[in-house]
Amino acid sequence: MLVTLGLYTYFSKTYAEIRRVQMADKKNAEKASEFYLNESIMNYEAVKSFNNEELEKFRFKGHLDKLEQNAKVV
Repeated sequence: MLVTLGLYTYFSKTYAEIRRVQMADKKNAEKASEFYLNESIMNYEAVKSFNNEELEKFRFKGHLDKLEQNAKVV
């Protein structure tokens, strides 16, 4: 019984730590994509005047891919 309780405690603590790291990575990816989206919207005219729409799409797609990858892990 004591061994089972010890294994359960070890498993719970280990899994909780792994889960905490995964959730932190997901939250950071969400924050980065939201920040980048807001920054792009605020600078829409500058992006439009320098013809950088494709670059902005590529960068934002990278943020979304990272967010999707983190969401699949969680």
